Amino acid sequence: MKLENLNIDKSKLVLADRTKEYQDDIISTKPISYYKDAWLRFKRNKAALVASVLLGIILFFTIFGPHMKKYDLPNQDKIVANYFRELPPKIPGLEKIGIFNGNKTIKGRNKEFIDSLPEGIVVRVVDERVVDGTVLQDVVVDYYKYHSYIQSYGDQLVNGKPDIQTRRLNKEEYELALEKNAVIQLVNYHHDQGIYETQIDLYRFALDSKAEDVYFWFGTNSQGEDVFTNLWKASRISLLLATIITVINMVIGLILGSIMGYFGGTLDILFERFVEILNNLPFMVILTLLVLRYGTGFSVIIFAFVFNGWIGFYGTTRIQFYRYKNRDYVLAARSLGAKDARIIYKHIFPNAIGTLITSFSLAIPRFIFTESVFSFLGIINYASSTSVGRMLSEGQDKMNQHFHLILFPAIFISILMLSFNLISNGLRDAFNPSLRGVEE
Repeated sequence: MKLENLNIDKSKLVLADRTKEYQDDIISTKPISYYKDAWLRFKRNKAALVASVLLGIILFFTIFGPHMKKYDLPNQDKIVANYFRELPPKIPGLEKIGIFNGNKTIKGRNKEFIDSLPEGIVVRVVDERVVDGTVLQDVVVDYYKYHSYIQSYGDQLVNGKPDIQTRRLNKEEYELALEKNAVIQLVNYHHDQGIYETQIDLYRFALDSKAEDVYFWFGTNSQGEDVFTNLWKASRISLLLATIITVINMVIGLILGSIMGYFGGTLDILFERFVEILNNLPFMVILTLLVLRYGTGFSVIIFAFVFNGWIGFYGTTRIQFYRYKNRDYVLAARSLGAKDARIIYKHIFPNAIGTLITSFSLAIPRFIFTESVFSFLGIINYASSTSVGRMLSEGQDKMNQHFHLILFPAIFISILMLSFNLISNGLRDAFNPSLRGVEE
């Protein structure tokens, strides 16, 4: 190409002076390591960074969430706890803006009964109709106050007046009710049995608080258990099992994959046929047979997911070792007398670590989702613990009447899956060697 065709200022082209000594400019930037460069590129991925914050919040509540609510009634008295079943969510602060305020729609109630309720219970009338000469109303109520009222006065009128709900208390229970200021009136005392037939304020008696001061942030389930506490307990189980199973699968996959990928040969070919057979065994069949024979203990679930779950890590590791084992630096290390174990650990493994970290971060949400699906189907059912899948299954059965039972577990699993996948995508890009030093 002719010089005249280039947009170059010819005045800047000068001949070099042979009498002068020319030196390159000193590099002012500091060298950075592979992992620091990966971290800098990961930070530039805004979606992955936001997902990391969300995952951090989930981990915080998983650790501390079960201790945030001092509500142990289901463990102390399941019968009394059952009276507090299926209460709607009520969250401090949010109730003032009209969401999660403990309100609930009561349908088809007699207008006369609705009119007899104390002030402050009925929020608004939604619908009114006449059926067989009776005026029926659909009303939105402050359900905590409404629930407290009907536990003391019933949900019907007797001769135009509220009925009285009494409870049979022994002496200790009656004295406890008096101490908590929960006794509305003593209706009868059975001397021969030592039983006090008493009308009580159930909230003061069981929860030592007025109904308007009680907050179940995510509501309660059909056993009167706090959904907020149960959700984070279920999260503990899911995340703990996911981490244990993924670590076991990764260790097995790394060991077998590195050996087969590095040495290859006949052993690798034979082992590949074994892996193909094992990989074609349906996981649902394996899990179902193990559950039917040995139950759903944690050890059974771990074994079922490890049985052929390590194959993914094995395949990834094997491919990476095939990719790097004949590189020049590996051949140089072998020529200098480095042993196979040192070459695997020092020279090949560090180059494959990025892909393996990404695989690890993807395996955790994959397990959580799979475990939730099988819990939802009822195949996995922990005897002494709940799970997110079981909460979703219970919520689906009652979503028309009690939508909160499925809402919060669904939000949790959605955020968890989305966070892990965004973080995995960020790690994949961050540890991609071809992107090192590339500015976005």
